[in-house]
Amino acid sequence: MKTKIRFSNKFSFVILLFMVSQLLQAQWVKQNSGTSERLTNVVMLDSSTAIAVGMNQTILKTTNSGETWNYIALPWSFPMNWNCVSFADKLNGVIAGSNVITTTDGGASWEPEFYSYDKNFLSALFVDPGYILVGDDSGFVFQSIDSGKTWSSEKISVYPIRSIFLFRGIYAFGLPLYALTPHSILTKLLFPDTPSWFEKELDFFNGLGSEAYNGESCNGGGSTFLVGVQGDWRAAPVILRKQMSDTSWTRSGLYPDPDGELRGVSAPSSSTIYACGYPGLLYKTIDGGDNWILHSVPTSQSLNSIYSFNDTKGFAVGDSGTILFTSNGGLTDVDEDELSITDKFQLFQNYPNPFNPSTVISYQLAVGSFVTLKVYDVLGNEVATLVNEFMQAATYNQTFNVKTGHASFLPSGIYFYKLQAGSFTQTKKFVLLK
Repeated sequence: MKTKIRFSNKFSFVILLFMVSQLLQAQWVKQNSGTSERLTNVVMLDSSTAIAVGMNQTILKTTNSGETWNYIALPWSFPMNWNCVSFADKLNGVIAGSNVITTTDGGASWEPEFYSYDKNFLSALFVDPGYILVGDDSGFVFQSIDSGKTWSSEKISVYPIRSIFLFRGIYAFGLPLYALTPHSILTKLLFPDTPSWFEKELDFFNGLGSEAYNGESCNGGGSTFLVGVQGDWRAAPVILRKQMSDTSWTRSGLYPDPDGELRGVSAPSSSTIYACGYPGLLYKTIDGGDNWILHSVPTSQSLNSIYSFNDTKGFAVGDSGTILFTSNGGLTDVDEDELSITDKFQLFQNYPNPFNPSTVISYQLAVGSFVTLKVYDVLGNEVATLVNEFMQAATYNQTFNVKTGHASFLPSGIYFYKLQAGSFTQTKKFVLLK
């Protein structure tokens, strides 16, 4: 039986104003890149200057927050594809792909560093004006400590090196450096420099066909985030989070959870993190990764990279020359505190399902309400109360763990969880497998 929800005229008017404000104020603006080439990576040098790179020798630069993008021509006739760009500061940068090139003047001119016809570099990190690292598709990491004049190399994995990034918080015994492959993450220490890499985790996605694409540590410290795709039955976007003190990675709940994959992540602070991917997926969290909001964007193209200069200003780039820009963190005129306020009540299907020992139940409230969330067995007996309090309008994630409290005595079987918020009631089924 469907539950009918009746709203007061005042509430309907508030919702109408909210919808109109979203229409009037675009969250992410699509810009004219001047190219139809696939864009693979973007970096910001300051609040208005950015460089994007892509296929067929594409290097674009803006100095006015993307109002105009200028093509940077290179003095070489042979074609090169670019996969990544990194800057140590506003002047010193590196681009890697078919080759490795560096700049010391903010991208106005570039110098080749590798003369290779069989390399495909996937990742790069310009640590400081003298220290550069690049990773290729055969598991090698190349290192230069003299701004690219000389290089050393080390094969650290059988997998491609898709992302190289630093821990960006306070450190005491050496700066952690990470290299991400599709199925593992490796680490070593810089300053002081340790001699070799060692593997931290293998196959942490635990899914058939699953792989990681990109990683980043929060600016100023906090968690490290990995993004990619996981799919036992379908391809689904996935975000993993881990703090320095954690012993394992935690998967973030994404609601809604569409088909697709995530390819880029940017963490301008410990609370605000962005992730983007295919098809036109763009998520944001403002609470350090506890809750993620799927933003509406004006494209269905794959978004391959995202870079946020701060919590509110950033670019995302993707296929067919797609460039998106936001100056307000992807928000409308409503306050950020209202980011997860919705125009309806809803109870989502738990994930994972079946589960053991824990699962996440998500629900959203259109207005502040007294909320109860309870679990029942097939006979209708109440077996657990998860929520029993007044809650403000927002989206919430509630964990149900059968290893805690009375739930530890529950046998395997079918159970039901029921949400009641004011006059709204909805029930869903889930399965416990011990």
